Amino acid sequence: MRRVPPLLVSCLLLGATPALAQSDSPTAAPAPAASSSLPLASLPDENGMAALLWARSPEFATARARIVAARAELIRARQLPNPEMDLSVGTIAVGPTNPPGLNRLTQVPNAGVGISELIELGKRGPRGDAARAALASTALEVQSSLRERTYDVLERAAEVATSEVRLAELERLAEDATRLTELQRVRAQRGDTAGLDVDRATLEETQLQGQLVEEHSRLAAALLACSRAVGLSCSPFGGREAASHFLSSRLSRPLPPSEVEQRPDLLSLEAQRRGAQSSLTLARRRWIPDPTVRVGYLRDQFLISGNQRDSLGVSLSFPLPVFDHGQADALAASAQAEASEQARMQLTAQAERDTQSLTTQRDAVAARRERVRQQTLPLASALVQRLEAAVKAGGASLQDLLLARRTYGQLLLDAADIDLAAFRLSLDLDRVRSAGPKSPPELGEHF
Repeated sequence: MRRVPPLLVSCLLLGATPALAQSDSPTAAPAPAASSSLPLASLPDENGMAALLWARSPEFATARARIVAARAELIRARQLPNPEMDLSVGTIAVGPTNPPGLNRLTQVPNAGVGISELIELGKRGPRGDAARAALASTALEVQSSLRERTYDVLERAAEVATSEVRLAELERLAEDATRLTELQRVRAQRGDTAGLDVDRATLEETQLQGQLVEEHSRLAAALLACSRAVGLSCSPFGGREAASHFLSSRLSRPLPPSEVEQRPDLLSLEAQRRGAQSSLTLARRRWIPDPTVRVGYLRDQFLISGNQRDSLGVSLSFPLPVFDHGQADALAASAQAEASEQARMQLTAQAERDTQSLTTQRDAVAARRERVRQQTLPLASALVQRLEAAVKAGGASLQDLLLARRTYGQLLLDAADIDLAAFRLSLDLDRVRSAGPKSPPELGEHF
């Protein structure tokens, strides 16, 4: 029976992955000016990533509108009430004039104009403080979302890096399996080994090629998730070295200081509490009546009755807060202040518990990672090399080599998954702590 060349089988199983890998490689004429693509090999730091997300992500286009709306509310709270102007015409004769014979238009009516202004007592200050706290809370909420989105992008990039590391290891194992299958065929043709060994080697090679296809699909899914998170098309790292460096660079850095209270979401809750306290003060001052001062001018044409032709008038009016003096607003503001404080305290306690748990997990994963890389992988690699040499010399069975290679391959994939788990734990620790990117100037100026 005519044998299909192994290279052709590999290309058919992988869907021409060599060509795809060559096109995805960052060394193949990258386009630095392409603003619609994010090359993961040159991924910016957290501050640069946050700035990129702030400028390009559709999520933060609406966030900027929220900031502007909160600023508008602060401006409105600081402004004085508009004065009111009133016009009046009085003494319009109905029926005969008294005394008779007067001109109804030029000798009887009077006309007046007045301007009134509401004077708020003890209310503009608390209202401005509440609006200022609302602006700070909104800006901190947006900063918290930007921080979370930055960590999401880093996590998606870590998934891409892990997939590329796994692909590199699988490709190396598949190449070794292809060479072993070729060797076993040659030995079987010479009668040095049984045809069953050739079938075993072929099945092992086919299994590895299938894993390669699976891993390529996993890489494509990771790139798609990265693109959705950042709002740009993500390009892969392009090689095992760059991907491994990205994963290890974060794992080797020291832990950030544990200042949980400085997290943006907790600071936002504190700002909400301050705003609610100011609203409560404003509601309690509703019992103070706000006077309205009016200054008016009156021109009277009914001079025959002894009226003054030109006169000024000053009046003062104020409401009587008998029924509504801010009870409902005070109740709502008090509940809001209490809820914000309780939420902040509960989240702070939860963050401290999470920090302890995540630190323990991180230390355990770091110890396992070091043990796998320093002991298990070198031992498995040396065993595979010795068995491969023994099989080629006819001194060991192919089944032992296949079992050792399968174990070694699984260990390599597990090592990549351990790196991803350690990376995620590092991100989770940063999430519960106060670490994170710097806020854009549009946000930082409000808190």
